[in-house]
Amino acid sequence: MLLRMDSPAPLVAWVVLGAALLALAAVVAGLLLTRARGGLPPPPAAPAPARSPGPRWAVDDLPGFLEAPPGTPGPPPRTAAPPPVAPAPAGPDPAPRTLAGLAAAGLALVAVLAGLALGTDAPEVSAGPPAAAAPMTTPPPAAPTTARPELPPVPDDPLPGERGAGLLAARSVPLGRDGVTARLALGGLVLEQRAVGVTVGYPSVSVSVGSDGTALAHLRLTTWNCLGTTAPADPRTAGCSPTGTEYADLPSPALRVTRDGDDLRLTGRFPTYTRPSGTPPAYTGRVYDLTVTVAPTGPARNGEAPAGGALFLGTERAEALRDPLLSRIRVAG
Repeated sequence: MLLRMDSPAPLVAWVVLGAALLALAAVVAGLLLTRARGGLPPPPAAPAPARSPGPRWAVDDLPGFLEAPPGTPGPPPRTAAPPPVAPAPAGPDPAPRTLAGLAAAGLALVAVLAGLALGTDAPEVSAGPPAAAAPMTTPPPAAPTTARPELPPVPDDPLPGERGAGLLAARSVPLGRDGVTARLALGGLVLEQRAVGVTVGYPSVSVSVGSDGTALAHLRLTTWNCLGTTAPADPRTAGCSPTGTEYADLPSPALRVTRDGDDLRLTGRFPTYTRPSGTPPAYTGRVYDLTVTVAPTGPARNGEAPAGGALFLGTERAEALRDPLLSRIRVAG
């Protein structure tokens, strides 16, 4: 037998019905008692005790003889007056009966309404034994899906001092089942020829590529002014003057990624920006058209291996430093 206990309405209806029936019974009993006491006639009054006859005295009939001698017709006989009718006993006051009747009718109405509520919320009772429940089947887990991240685009040719840079500086894309993440620290290359000397840069690149091809690359470029014509291995010891650090973030599709196994090739135009202290990042107005290659240079351990590669800017080339701690590649899966 199946009982539905998801609502307290049946319990409340039972309580209301019980209270109404008890009150109705009390009112009916009161009506019956009132009628029994007020409807019986009053007991008959006891007859008055008869007077005992007093002593008899001689009656003088002389006056009567003179007024009515023998042969004279006598006065008409006196008719006895009818006995006084006792007043009818006053019946009980009908007002209490009326009020009690109205109360009984109200209680009966409450009982009927409670019965209707019980009939509406009656528990479900199965006619026979419960049928065997169908076996619950657990759906197979869905294949993990990687949502394509929403990466805001960067301007192709931002103006010097333009705001809005650095929005992607702390972002990366989820790797998914077989994504790749890599970083390279590279040697110096000439960025610009000057009347006296050159401006050189020492870049480092990091990239994350998801299994769906979505990619995001970050560039950090430390710049120096040197008196020579090439980028020295150590600009500090070569007497170069630091000119600051530039940054760039480039998402796909502006960043084009070609993947051959674990080897990567990145191509795109990187607009750089600076981070002045106390002010938001601002674009420098310089854009570098770069190509970066990344490939493992040793066996992978725990999914990560040392990496090598190069960065190309026009005819300039910067090789990855031979430091397995600075240049690494990791393949998911």
